Amino acid sequence: MKKILPVILVLLVAGGAGLYFFVFSASAEAPEVRVEYSPGEFFTTNVSGGSSRLLKTTLVLVVSENGLESRLEAANARIRDTIIFILRDLTEEQIKETGTQEKLRDDIITALNENELIGIDKFIEVLFNDFIMG
Repeated sequence: MKKILPVILVLLVAGGAGLYFFVFSASAEAPEVRVEYSPGEFFTTNVSGGSSRLLKTTLVLVVSENGLESRLEAANARIRDTIIFILRDLTEEQIKETGTQEKLRDDIITALNENELIGIDKFIEVLFNDFIMG
């Protein structure tokens, strides 16, 4: 009996540790995939509302899936077109307002994900490298 008790204890501890590992490793979320894609060097558009100024910006798009590079390249013209349509509607006052870039991030992501001609709904973030009105 004295020899069996330590064996039973070891089996119980090992079984409990295995169960703990299985339950908590299965419930842990997989790390989020974040792939950055540059749709080109920069965007330059006229500022709306009768202004003679230009808006120049450089941005990077973040998608939530690996392996989309060839599809993104194939859709690059439509991606750029979608972004330019959003940027060229900005007025000088809107560009100067606080929060404009955050709203643009949301608008661009929504427009890209909803554009059936692009066919990719994995856009999750826009990162601005520069944002200049001149």
